[in-house]
Amino acid sequence: MRFFPGLATCAAILLAQPAMADPTDVEVRVIARGAKFLGGYAAPVLIVMTDADTGETLARGTTSGTTGDTQRIMGGEKGAAKSDAGSAVFRTRLDIDRPRRVTLQVTGPLSQPQATTTATSTQWVLPGRHLTAGDGWLMELPGLIVDIADPIAYRWVGKGETVQLRVGVTMLCGCTISEGGPWRAGDTEVEAHVTVNGVASQPVTLRFDAKSGTYGAAVPATVSGLYEVEVRAWMAPTNNAGVARTAFFVR
Repeated sequence: MRFFPGLATCAAILLAQPAMADPTDVEVRVIARGAKFLGGYAAPVLIVMTDADTGETLARGTTSGTTGDTQRIMGGEKGAAKSDAGSAVFRTRLDIDRPRRVTLQVTGPLSQPQATTTATSTQWVLPGRHLTAGDGWLMELPGLIVDIADPIAYRWVGKGETVQLRVGVTMLCGCTISEGGPWRAGDTEVEAHVTVNGVASQPVTLRFDAKSGTYGAAVPATVSGLYEVEVRAWMAPTNNAGVARTAFFVR
């Protein structure tokens, strides 16, 4: 059997060549539990994609776009895509030369730190096999945005006064809660837990005001000192919760 050095050299060179990367498109969408997509200036989401085995960061960015079409999302056919052309999305192209186990981490809404939460998911991504069908890689974030409008933090009030507590509550995508809309005020319980000089008092129930779209209650300032307020919102049909805190002084 004859040996041909030239052929062996060519084979070695071919084996030594790195595999060619295959552009692989990925679309990531993040939806609020029981509501719509998160994106744009109101509720952007941080997207981080890493190699689950090496920790290498493969892509990073934020979602952008609209919250989507309410009827398409809330009343569409089961299994049908919830997104449309304008729905908030993060798009990236991965140049990978082999299958990668990719971990996706989504954190948001970035505009509301008190409501920010994180979800992760891991799946195989194959070179040249795009994750763009339907809603792409769809992630869900639970929670409610609770925003205390009044009283402002560390306001001073006089003993014997009544402090009006006013709170906004929305879905995580910023979608409003109302009496007759898709996200009903009647499904949402809002309570204020007030601690006076370190001593907890009975929870105060906040009532929904349809005109302002906020929840409110009166908190009597009966003794001097520091009043710490924790507002808790709970929407039972979607298992969504949210919390916000403030404090004021009474003299």
